Amino acid sequence: MELSFKNTFKQDLSAGLVVFLVALPLCLGIALASGAPLLAGIITGIVGGVVVGFISGSQLAVSGPAAGLTTIVASAIISLHSYEAFLVSVVLAGVIQVILGLVKAGKIGLYFPSNVIKGMLAAIGIILILKQIPHAFGYDADAEGDFAFAQADHSNTFTEITHLLSKLTPGAIIIFVLSMALLLLWDTPLFKKVKAFPSGLVVVIVGVLASVVLQGAPDVFHLKANSFVQIPVFSSIGDFATNLKFPDFSKIANPEVLTVAFTIAFVASLETLLSIEAVDKLDPLKRSTPLNRELIAQGVGNAVAGLLGGLPLTAVIVRGATNVNSGAKTKASSIFHGILLLVAVLLIPVLMNKIPLASLAAILIMVGYKLAKVQLFRDMYKAGWNQFTPFVITVLAIILTDLLKGVLIGMGVSIIFILVNATKDLIYTTQRITPKGTMKQLVLSEQVTFLNKAHLNEFFNEIKPGMSVWVDAGQTRYIEQDCLEILQEFKSRAAMENIPCTITGLKDHYSFLEAKIEARDQHEHGHHDHQHYNELFNNNRKWIAEKLHLDVNYFANLNKGQSPPYLIIGCSDSRAPMEVITGAQPGEIFSHRNIANQVIPSDINLMSVVQYAVEALKVRHIVVCGHYGCGGIRAAVAGGTQGNLDQWLSHIRDIDRAHSDELNAITDTEMRHRRLVELNVEEQIYQLKSTAIVQNALQKGQTLNFYGWVYDLADGMLHDLKLRDAKAPDTITV
Repeated sequence: MELSFKNTFKQDLSAGLVVFLVALPLCLGIALASGAPLLAGIITGIVGGVVVGFISGSQLAVSGPAAGLTTIVASAIISLHSYEAFLVSVVLAGVIQVILGLVKAGKIGLYFPSNVIKGMLAAIGIILILKQIPHAFGYDADAEGDFAFAQADHSNTFTEITHLLSKLTPGAIIIFVLSMALLLLWDTPLFKKVKAFPSGLVVVIVGVLASVVLQGAPDVFHLKANSFVQIPVFSSIGDFATNLKFPDFSKIANPEVLTVAFTIAFVASLETLLSIEAVDKLDPLKRSTPLNRELIAQGVGNAVAGLLGGLPLTAVIVRGATNVNSGAKTKASSIFHGILLLVAVLLIPVLMNKIPLASLAAILIMVGYKLAKVQLFRDMYKAGWNQFTPFVITVLAIILTDLLKGVLIGMGVSIIFILVNATKDLIYTTQRITPKGTMKQLVLSEQVTFLNKAHLNEFFNEIKPGMSVWVDAGQTRYIEQDCLEILQEFKSRAAMENIPCTITGLKDHYSFLEAKIEARDQHEHGHHDHQHYNELFNNNRKWIAEKLHLDVNYFANLNKGQSPPYLIIGCSDSRAPMEVITGAQPGEIFSHRNIANQVIPSDINLMSVVQYAVEALKVRHIVVCGHYGCGGIRAAVAGGTQGNLDQWLSHIRDIDRAHSDELNAITDTEMRHRRLVELNVEEQIYQLKSTAIVQNALQKGQTLNFYGWVYDLADGMLHDLKLRDAKAPDTITV
């Protein structure tokens, strides 16, 4: 379905409503923690929703006042001696962000490693849960929106939880339990008929009604005054206008104003780029936000917020994640949330102040759970220590400090791993025994820098008289001077100690290190002059380096054994390699290929593959994949083949005859060919199911799923013929 306003209006309105309910107390809490007027937080939320939402290219991100800026804002207000002077810095910060967007500084956001981004999402989820636990139990000493480890009430994230044990509020606990129960049950069949109604709104309504009912209960069940949302109440729109603060541009010449502006612009831009990257990863449609446009949108938003007396804003992960989890489709949800904030503060502040924080705590805890699922930690662990370690350290660092510091720590750890891997993985070594003794081979990477010095020295120090050395630089484009000197020194040493040393593949400007062709022949088993042939080995070296760079244990793990879930029987056509087409990794597909993807029970080669796949490897899925434009199919129909090939293709001619009525009715030659390709796949599935190997496995209760695919050479698309539940075709005598 096309994502038009008409098609997505209901989902976006529903999501915008939930985001509004979550954002309202966060706006107030961040303003309170920053030492700014409470109205400033609401203004920033409105501007972030409406102004930034309208200009931004992000479909799911939501902007507003950010917890990561509270310390900067609080100290700036004090150092500048007035809130009005601080607003000048906010306006200037917006101008700076617009300039950053125009000079395309948004590409900085592309350099954040995915393990750090995922760590940031998980950390935000855990922080949401930890910070909302006190509110869930009625202990509201720390304002909503304070996500720093060291809190404004002189506690920290963990001690706050211990403090609540002596200050439990039964009424808040009842509301929280009711809210969580509703959220957990909302997606079950029990609420199927009302599922279209936003669960967040239902939770808030139930929370408000429960708090009213509890007022008639004994005092111990009453909620405290600070356990509710607390919007400033204005008697009229004029009263609202008189409470607005405006920038004092007479302070623009103050150097400290400019310093604060640059600080806000830098931190806000960085947090925005991080948040955008994170929300894009959560987007079910995997859309990508134009980062330079986002900086411009944020800059305009900050300038407008500053002019109206608001706090600086950024894209905020909590709001964005809530937006995604609430089913938003487009940026209309962000704009709706901004409009609702304006309506709430102008028209219904008294009603909004009846919302208990315990209900909102349930919504935020559910958002936190979805951000920090256990499966995410499992997936990162399976990705290897190079990915898992920076991920975990990012999570811990953000929890124990704040978002920006934690991400910078995670980035630092990622860089360390990159540097360590650069010294190990970008140079590949092998050793083999030849008739003339031990030959050690060193394959240099594309870039050989000072990071590889330790590995080079280690390799050459292991070389003893009686050995021979081959340095393969076929893929090397650049060698740093330090490494060149190491190569030169070893070459001199090799000459003195009579160690055969061959250096091959260097570019012209390093050719003084090259060995003569005669020396190279000592180490190359059968020298080939064919450039394409040599390129295969160069590509192999690059592939090895890439794999080891991502996981130093990649080949060691691959060598432990295989348990592929798929057996794919495909065509031998060089244009249809299944691993490439499907993006599968080594170890995922057990394969057999022959001309026109035939399943012939008398073919001992194929039957051996099927038997091993089914009985030894226990594959669960078997695919027969043909392809449009198959030369074997065309040759079978055209005739003129001889010998073994003609006998092999005779099975296709049998299929052609068996379906002649259907095929002859198709007048277009190409469409007739495509249909025969599909019928061929269907017949091979039937032949495969009929084999004794498959029948025996099914009788023993083994799970085997069969699929018929066709690959289209014209556009690269794989097509599932949906044959799993289809009846087998008529038997063809072969």
